Amino acid sequence: MKYKIVNSLVPSLSWNRRILWIVFQIFCLNGSMTFAEPPAMNTHRGYERSFANNNPKTFPLTVTNKSPHARFAQTVEINWTAIQKKLKNITPDQVIVRLADTQAETPSQVIYNGKATPQFLIFQTDIPANASRRFLIEKGTPASYTPRTYGRQVPERYDDFAWENDRIAFRMYGAALDARPDNAKGIDLWLKKTSSLVINKWYKTDDYHRDHGEGLDAYSVGFTLGAGNSAPLTDKGLVFSANYSSYKILDQGPLRFSFQLIYQPWMVDGKMVQQMKTISLDAGSNLNKITDVYQFEGSVLTVATGVTKHKDDGHPVIDRENRLVSYWDQADGKVDNGKVGVGVIVPEHETVSFENKMDHLLAIARLKSGEPFVYYQGGAWNRSGYFPDEKAWVDYLKVFSENLKTPLNIH
Repeated sequence: MKYKIVNSLVPSLSWNRRILWIVFQIFCLNGSMTFAEPPAMNTHRGYERSFANNNPKTFPLTVTNKSPHARFAQTVEINWTAIQKKLKNITPDQVIVRLADTQAETPSQVIYNGKATPQFLIFQTDIPANASRRFLIEKGTPASYTPRTYGRQVPERYDDFAWENDRIAFRMYGAALDARPDNAKGIDLWLKKTSSLVINKWYKTDDYHRDHGEGLDAYSVGFTLGAGNSAPLTDKGLVFSANYSSYKILDQGPLRFSFQLIYQPWMVDGKMVQQMKTISLDAGSNLNKITDVYQFEGSVLTVATGVTKHKDDGHPVIDRENRLVSYWDQADGKVDNGKVGVGVIVPEHETVSFENKMDHLLAIARLKSGEPFVYYQGGAWNRSGYFPDEKAWVDYLKVFSENLKTPLNIH
């Protein structure tokens, strides 16, 4: 487009002043040509650069799901040091996550992992297959989020340690139970059909083996791995330790509950072994992430995780391709309490063999002393509203396993 210089308004000015007036008009016109078009925003990164330039107090993120599966209640984890670099002087109590498109606040949690300073910020999102969502992290006072995870030691019940989220609950057994005839070693599973947190209520009423409308404990453990504990394995079988002797809560909700259990040393095949178990449960998930660390003398210790087959009247699944085991059987109780599924997934960086033996479905690893052994375990109930049958449960495990291989891309 050509621009006409208007000089008819200054007929009486000297030539020098007329030249200055013309230069001024050219400058203004060039300025309008330079700034008339907004910055390009045709890509997510272009959007982020544009927003960041205009709002230096905002840290934009794009979360991309490259898998063929839609993801629900997926946890996004951002290193706290990365946030500090983008948002100067930010504090853990003054951080908010928003959806970029709507500006709606998204519940988040600062993760400490038991340390004195923040380690991560987490939030959750639903995201379709092969799609992206944009978020903004900024300074501000967050809303009060309803807790969706919880856990505690239960000294009033022989030092149980119980934990839960909005879908399911678990417990492990403390040292005070060791001398009792009802002692048990595996991970117990509590079945829920409510999103409410129930642990305190159920322990208080002390009638949680019957369903009063919210669910119940209808899963038998005994001297087994239950719903996915681990233990050293010898030619003679699983060698259980005494129940946990101490604990440490690392993070207490609202989106993630995590803790550690510490076990007294015990003898395994002629050598002393110590164990520390770290467990974390996120809101909206039926699976815990477990990291077991065994310390021992010698080069290698054989360890197994897995699930019990109870009376061996259920349906076992060993899926080596997806690195999982699953067992679906009748819930315990004097009345029909439905069907229960349990399962274990071992991520691909762990070297394991899968076997059906010793009344368990096992994933067996050979560990060096101090080497972390990571796996995921959990369960399902056909009356929870999420898993009407075994296929739904096994499909859930398969998709979970596939998603471990294709984590969310965050940039």
